[in-house]
Amino acid sequence: MQSLPASKILMVDGVDEDPRTRARAERLRAHMPADEVRHVSDEELNGVFAEILPNLRRHGMNRDIKPVVVFNRFRFDDPEEVQAQRIEAYPWIRDSKLNGYGGFDWRPSGSSQYRRETGLVCQPAWHIHTVVGCHFRCAYCNLGWFVNVMLNLEDYVDRLDDNLARCPEQRLFQWDNYTDVACWEPEYGCAKLLIDYFAGRRRQALLLYVGKSDHVDYLLDYDHRGHTVCCWSLSGRTQSAAFERGSASMEARIESMRKCQEAGYPVRVRLSPIIPVRNWREENRAMLEYLFERVKPDVVTMETIRFLDYGAMCEAFDLALLDEGLVRTMREAQGAERLQGCELPHAYREKVYAFIINEMERLSPETPFAFCRATAQMWRVFEPKLAQHGQTAKRYFCNCGPHCAPATAV
Repeated sequence: MQSLPASKILMVDGVDEDPRTRARAERLRAHMPADEVRHVSDEELNGVFAEILPNLRRHGMNRDIKPVVVFNRFRFDDPEEVQAQRIEAYPWIRDSKLNGYGGFDWRPSGSSQYRRETGLVCQPAWHIHTVVGCHFRCAYCNLGWFVNVMLNLEDYVDRLDDNLARCPEQRLFQWDNYTDVACWEPEYGCAKLLIDYFAGRRRQALLLYVGKSDHVDYLLDYDHRGHTVCCWSLSGRTQSAAFERGSASMEARIESMRKCQEAGYPVRVRLSPIIPVRNWREENRAMLEYLFERVKPDVVTMETIRFLDYGAMCEAFDLALLDEGLVRTMREAQGAERLQGCELPHAYREKVYAFIINEMERLSPETPFAFCRATAQMWRVFEPKLAQHGQTAKRYFCNCGPHCAPATAV
């Protein structure tokens, strides 16, 4: 596990009662030096997060953040009336699984209603979630202020048969995007449990989000049988070094992809978020050349920076590192109407995507690509190029879509 210093570790009631959760907590604590470790009641945990949640903000540049860590457990056996009482009594722990509920969750983005209301293209799916909170301190993100890590994982996996029976048509299940799950292993032990589970699932697969990490050596000997996909978020040298503090370098991420591909895992790449830095064309060209010289990903998806207007960009980034055209475009776009998360105007996003797609066609014309949460308008702009790979806004192959299991998952 990658080290994660904490300001405090809070242990909920019941974590110590199961020898498996207690042992898992001890393994994690060995890599999480903390200023304070204590047990908390629901009321105490609610009070802690009443102070944290209203003050969440992006990490910005060079933030040395020590999170509050919660060692938690899923409360599968709470009767409905107990769940209702706890949800009502403790409003500050309703989200992020802090009250122990959830973990097999529906992502509605991409539904017909979502597409109508937002104008964006995505695919709805059921997701697996066991951790909220991240090791890294990306300038544009706020997932470093607290971590909620669920520990009764054997109980969780025991219930997966019933959960997957709710969605028999879904073939790919993403495991967490609120953390880079690779960072917690192998001490956490969830990767082995889930990889073993999906290895025996006919035509279904797990999507393991390695993210911005290169921490994969423990995975290489697991018997995944082609039923686990490893997925990375990839960025160029300046972005990874300056704006994604603590993460692996561009080169290290690609080397970890190579290792996993050599071990038989299907590998996928997300160019997400794309932050146009100065010389962004040269940096992205170098990144794609380095990638395709070493790895053959199943698919590459792309998404420019989102949910960040000009004011937030000024607070989060060192503007001197950004493309002058990006800064000017964002400044001029202040106050303009926009779709959800589309603060960066369409014309600029189109210019970035056109460059990436042209480079991919030059370097690896057989590799399919898709957009992540792009507008329907953007899909129409690139419709001819997407069609060469059988991709349409209505049905497309991407990193985490519910029907995007790899060919190896038989």
